[in-house]
Amino acid sequence: MTSQEFRAFKANLAMLLRDMPIGTTADFSDVAVAYWDGTQVIGAYLRDGGRLDEDFEFDENAWESWHDELVGWQANPTFTEREELKSSLQHPAQRAG
Repeated sequence: MTSQEFRAFKANLAMLLRDMPIGTTADFSDVAVAYWDGTQVIGAYLRDGGRLDEDFEFDENAWESWHDELVGWQANPTFTEREELKSSLQHPAQRAG
């Protein structure tokens, strides 16, 4: 769980998300995802029903907290296109997470 491992993971995640349609999330678990906001990777919690809730900084603390889920996701990445996220990224004033 070194800083170098985190930087490599985040760089790869950013590359994958940049290549996806706007509003796509990397689905790490049923409570946390990440997305590309146009400049960086952002983490977001999910609430009941899988809707986006609060954003969190996708940093080394997140890496340590979610390490097992992130490594598992990396072995079998899953993504979801989310209309609510797409809309909020196209109209930033709507995203107040």
